[in-house]
Amino acid sequence: MIKYSYSQDEFKNKLKSSASVIDSSGLTLKNGLYGNIINGQSFQQDALTSYGGWQYITYYDAERHVCVGRRKLPSSKWEIVRLTDYRFSKNKSQENDGHNTISIGLCQKDGTIHLSFDQHGGGLNYRVSKTGILEHPEKVQWESTLFNPVINYLEKDKPVLAISYPAFISTPQGNLLFIFRNGTSGNGDCILVSYDGSKSKWYNTHTFISGKGEYIDPNAGKSTARNAYLNNVSFDRLGRLHISWTWREIVASKGNRDICYAYSTDNGNSWLDQKNATITTSGATKESIDTQTPNVLVKSLSRGWGMINQQSQTIDHNLTPHIVMSHRKEEGLPGWSRMDDALYFHYYKMGENWIAQKIPFMGNRPKLLADKNNNLYLIFIRKGNFDFINQGAPLVIVKARSKNNWTDWTSIYESKEHYFNEVQVDTKRWTADNVLSIMGQALPINVGAASAIKVIDIKL
Repeated sequence: MIKYSYSQDEFKNKLKSSASVIDSSGLTLKNGLYGNIINGQSFQQDALTSYGGWQYITYYDAERHVCVGRRKLPSSKWEIVRLTDYRFSKNKSQENDGHNTISIGLCQKDGTIHLSFDQHGGGLNYRVSKTGILEHPEKVQWESTLFNPVINYLEKDKPVLAISYPAFISTPQGNLLFIFRNGTSGNGDCILVSYDGSKSKWYNTHTFISGKGEYIDPNAGKSTARNAYLNNVSFDRLGRLHISWTWREIVASKGNRDICYAYSTDNGNSWLDQKNATITTSGATKESIDTQTPNVLVKSLSRGWGMINQQSQTIDHNLTPHIVMSHRKEEGLPGWSRMDDALYFHYYKMGENWIAQKIPFMGNRPKLLADKNNNLYLIFIRKGNFDFINQGAPLVIVKARSKNNWTDWTSIYESKEHYFNEVQVDTKRWTADNVLSIMGQALPINVGAASAIKVIDIKL
């Protein structure tokens, strides 16, 4: 196992935390496909978010209902709506699929709450609230009738039939984006749809990363299809949208290759490469990024590095992109890395080059944040292996300072409680209030037993 670069004495916490219980009976999965976690996975983008002094959370309860909670910040009592007209999973073949998570989106312009849930390669399950409920929440009775029925489309008469990893992203203009994979592992496209809050309408569904093209895998030969696994998607303080990703080839299902990066100045309608050249535009001849697109490569890594997909990125106050990926310390045979041969690696852009640094910590898929002084915070559950079946571990926060070029990663927090999931962080509250609100689910007593869902608040 990894010998971490700290002792337990160092974990006399420098930060104080408080925790609120959202639900004492959150769902976990018995005999779960891809693990037993369903509440709190890295690819959800947001299960916990805030706006206008109120915080919102979404999760499945033990009765397999989609739940939406809210509270007035900083610490009022949580109110919970249980949408009992739908039960996870309608598609019985996926009833214990840990990738069928829930994502939540808030549209400031029309005051709506958006939910996408219970899909991993199947049809879209989408529901949206009535308009105006975010502007004066204290005047809104929190009840299930606020949410419209489940539908399988965003744009009218365009049903979404093969969706995975949905994510809502609030734009600086107060509108919303929706990103998902269309297709399957090793053979899929990344799709983006825009929401105009002034009309309460979705529009411009288009592919922005295509799975087409040829690639020669050193160990598996020619591949003619793939999919991009996105890290969480980030806006910077100037309103530019940043994406980073890895590729999964159709001929080589075990393992991912390469880290890539691009950004957009128009909410994803067009994309620019690392030399600031436009590489794609929606509706143009070159509409989507693909494996042949130049100047998007951050780091060439074969499947022998065992890189895990769907991890984390952030953009600091100086507009520097930062990416954290876990992979092996040395290249080996194709396959997944293990906790004992891997570390987190920090990649950041300096001019036209990317700098790579080892982070002397390891856990499950993390979240990366930056403060206004460009210091970085990595948040994770310090599990000892990648087996998600009833393995609880402390919530850990480590920090690196900008003035030392992020070389001084130091632990600043470790929880006494053990948690089960991958962390979800309220990035909106972090930006607005310098408070880390983190969603955690307690370790269940037995495999598949219900356990408490909490929000841990840490003031920096």
